[in-house]
Amino acid sequence: MGALPTISVITVTWNLIEAGRRDAILEVMDCVQGQSASGLEHVIYDGASTDGTQALIEEKIAALQQDGAPVPVRFFSEPDGGLYDAMNKAVDASTGDYIIFLNSDDLIERADSLALVQEKLASEDPDYAFGQTTYVNTDGSTFYARRVTTNSMLRSIPFCHNSTLIRRKVFQELGGHDLQFRIVADYDMTLRIFMRGLRGCAVMVPIAVFRRGGLSADLIRTGTEVAQVWRKNYAPFVDMSRYSDEECLNWVRIGQLPLRVSWGIFLGNLGKPAVRRAARHSFIKTLLRSMQPWRSWDNLSE
Repeated sequence: MGALPTISVITVTWNLIEAGRRDAILEVMDCVQGQSASGLEHVIYDGASTDGTQALIEEKIAALQQDGAPVPVRFFSEPDGGLYDAMNKAVDASTGDYIIFLNSDDLIERADSLALVQEKLASEDPDYAFGQTTYVNTDGSTFYARRVTTNSMLRSIPFCHNSTLIRRKVFQELGGHDLQFRIVADYDMTLRIFMRGLRGCAVMVPIAVFRRGGLSADLIRTGTEVAQVWRKNYAPFVDMSRYSDEECLNWVRIGQLPLRVSWGIFLGNLGKPAVRRAARHSFIKTLLRSMQPWRSWDNLSE
């Protein structure tokens, strides 16, 4: 095992007090400080808040420093072009070998989560890693996603963005999040990494506590962007122009790709076993569902 890699935990903020998240961001900052891992930094990037969020964070940082906080906090505040632009700017300001995004109202599951992840990163040296997530629904109920795999990557992001660590240089070499996507740029980034055949690994460790809601709660808008992500990433392997936007959105609705698309991706990715496994998985799923005409699926309804 090599030296433990360093990790930048990245949180972006904007007008959190106005949004009722004053206590949440303080809890996030304490959560990062409570991690037992070494070699961490917490990069907080604020989009020039106007409601006192900057002062709140600066006061908290001062209090942490006075108490001898083990994790250095680096705080920046300037205008940005939205959530994903802020994330890109925060990554550029970070110094860790790997990055992980932590939303301003989410948490890291356990005090040893990142320490356990670090050990896996050191032993496997992957380009990206993904772990387990506890999802908190709007009614307070929870769901623990233990099984993590890339088999369904071609149809949706199969693990939480907040439970994913990406090598910082890989993120930057790919140009960061594609800002044409306002809701699912995280899926696009993960899919781009995956389609390049870069090396990933599953970490059977609970990493994030993720509260459902936010931008991705708008199912139609989200589905429309997912369809656009597919057009962009599958075009090198399949003639996506033959499909209308309505057809692509319907693929999102039913949660499956046409056999032609899955087969094209399979044939076009020799030497990329994970991509071919995902294409085969997608092909088989569509084939099996075609044998169940009495069933229906709708991922775009509440």
